[in-house]
Amino acid sequence: MKLGNYWNEAELLQGVRDNNEHAIKTIYKLHFPTVENFIRQNGGSVQDAKDVFQDGFLVLYRNVKNADFILECKIKTYIYSVCRRIWLTELKRKNKVPSVVNELDEYINVDESGIEEYNEHEMKLSHLSQCLVLLGEPCSSLLSDFYLNSLSMQEIAKKMGYTNADNAKTQKYKCLLRLKKIFFEKEVLKRETI
Repeated sequence: MKLGNYWNEAELLQGVRDNNEHAIKTIYKLHFPTVENFIRQNGGSVQDAKDVFQDGFLVLYRNVKNADFILECKIKTYIYSVCRRIWLTELKRKNKVPSVVNELDEYINVDESGIEEYNEHEMKLSHLSQCLVLLGEPCSSLLSDFYLNSLSMQEIAKKMGYTNADNAKTQKYKCLLRLKKIFFEKEVLKRETI
């Protein structure tokens, strides 16, 4: 069976490994409807399905990038299983009971540690994102430009009006110290309220 422009799943997975946009779109086009159907039958919206599918795809993506990872089922089964687990965990977190969980659906038991690791990573990113907002400007933009947008210190100096790259670097250091302080203070507060 031809999968988009790919003849088999191995070629499609290699496309994901190579960050091929067409391969990623092909997986979305082929497998999103199944995930969407499951989530909508279990109290979710189309947007929920898109969010869960993206999270599920990221689990596949991260695993495929690992040279030791061997996919022992079809991509559809893997994505569906991961997304199913993510959605059931979300329903449990919201104290909602799934209305339709067909145990006869084809799915595999997914390694929970991979999903938990992913969820923990997402929580840390969310925490960091909140801290960046609290950090305010110009530090938030400076750190984002350096770490997320990969701008050089010279480019940042020019963009933000610093006299030279050394001044921008000094400001980056001060911003990092402030971010670190906010990050850990907020983390301690979070632990104390749990």
